[in-house]
Amino acid sequence: MRHSHIEMGFSAAEIIARRLPVIWWGMVRPSAASQAEMTKMMVEKQMAFAEACFAVQIEVFRAMLAPWTPASAEQVMQAALGPSARRVKANLRRLRR
Repeated sequence: MRHSHIEMGFSAAEIIARRLPVIWWGMVRPSAASQAEMTKMMVEKQMAFAEACFAVQIEVFRAMLAPWTPASAEQVMQAALGPSARRVKANLRRLRR
């Protein structure tokens, strides 16, 4: 699946705009829900990074196994963006509710 940089950029900006009030209220009046949201925000970024690193390694390994059909930079980039793009879309759907 192809991930658009522009689409991800706009979606990420909307997520930030929707989360900032939650973060602010979580600092003014801490609650279990606000702490859970803050923890989820941090953990999902760490997981997306780890998954992206693994996906890039897989693409590079595939290129090593078939040197006559090298992986393009686009394939490697799409593999790296995949985990983040999935999370951005999921967050946007969840936060729009």
